[in-house]
Amino acid sequence: MTSTQPSVKSAQRVLELLEFFAQWRRPASVKEISQSLGYPQSSTSVLLRSLVGSGHFDHEIRTGMYVPNIRLTLATAWIEEHLLSEQSLLRLMERVLSESGHTVMIGAQQGIHVRYLHVLQATRVGRFMAKTGALRSLFHSAAGKMLLTTKPEHEIPLLLRQSNALEGNSQLKLQLESVLDGKRDAFKNGYAMSEGTSVAGAAALAILLPVPLGQDPITLSLGGPIKEIKQNKMRLVKLLNDAVSAFRQAATYRQPI
Repeated sequence: MTSTQPSVKSAQRVLELLEFFAQWRRPASVKEISQSLGYPQSSTSVLLRSLVGSGHFDHEIRTGMYVPNIRLTLATAWIEEHLLSEQSLLRLMERVLSESGHTVMIGAQQGIHVRYLHVLQATRVGRFMAKTGALRSLFHSAAGKMLLTTKPEHEIPLLLRQSNALEGNSQLKLQLESVLDGKRDAFKNGYAMSEGTSVAGAAALAILLPVPLGQDPITLSLGGPIKEIKQNKMRLVKLLNDAVSAFRQAATYRQPI
């Protein structure tokens, strides 16, 4: 079965639709959804009607707006409890956003990249923009550098060769020794930082999130203008660590190697 087959394509669009609402956070019209996701309006309408028919979405006939309903909440509530703890990961992200004013991301490794599993956007002027589902370099992003601390050193050369082979800018191709030095520093410090390598003018800080043993590691990171992140680095690192302290107490999580 390939991603071009209709059933696979429809399933992918349902997941992208859910991620859209996770960021949109209010009812949306067919036009708003189709324009945001780049879907044809006709197929967007068919998909939404199907989800209303299955009882997973509500449709307000008067306004034409669609929104996921409590059936989805109840169906997926166990996931966070199983993968993390009884604490709310979304509330943790909201706390970091509220107290820092910067965009907050949850990331996980996907090959030689980090994929943002969820993003809460900052709303202030000069914010750093990221999108749920976006990919960042495993070697150039703060989240990626932190995820490298969970890797044994013998796995890193192959990942680095693959990354360098796809890097169009020769100045961004890295040497193994500098990567390993960075890995050791991130492990020692408990956080990683990137400056302008993922998004021009933006910096990010990342730490590991606690997850059960055997679960793939994930990161909590925040991003904003380089000057602000650098000036407030240690305060922001403390904020990230304080926000996940309850998770660290509630779960045995994967240690860096």
